[in-house]
Amino acid sequence: MTGQELPAGSGNSDNELAVSARNGNERAFREIISRYRPKILSICLKMLKNSTEATEAAQDTFVKVYFHLRDYNPERSFSAWAASIAINECRDRLRKRRRYSQTFRELTERDVDLKQAQADDDYESKKKVELVENAIEKLPEKLKEVLVLKAYSEYSYDEIAEILKIKTGTVMSRLFRAREKLTEMLEKDNLF
Repeated sequence: MTGQELPAGSGNSDNELAVSARNGNERAFREIISRYRPKILSICLKMLKNSTEATEAAQDTFVKVYFHLRDYNPERSFSAWAASIAINECRDRLRKRRRYSQTFRELTERDVDLKQAQADDDYESKKKVELVENAIEKLPEKLKEVLVLKAYSEYSYDEIAEILKIKTGTVMSRLFRAREKLTEMLEKDNLF
């Protein structure tokens, strides 16, 4: 197999694709984009809450992934490495924007099921979704990041720790504090 060949529907691991792309295989990099675009875009959408900016952030993430493939350590999870680049890209954009009130939406494991509520045409449900989203926007950035990665992207605690470069215990602590704060804010609005 030459440097540009990659079997269709390839069962290559992400790490193998990353190493192959680092060695100049364009098809391998296109496969990486194909596999990770939905997840990276989802992270960017949840963090930035603006589809145009999220699309640009996702594209910039892949540009950075491409140019930093030489720095990628194949012993590390490629998924976590790429997600950490996306998180950092979003952080940069949020700093530039200086409007922290429009950062993330979040789902909690024990609170309101937003996906069902959003699909529900009932006014009461839509009002609850709005109240939950407003409460989430008021959470500190560090708590929102953990919630987005856990609730929307379904990363494990260990993967989130790797992405954010913090300890697993810190991830669990932040997630607990975020849920606690969110519940407290929602109880003030008599939502629970």
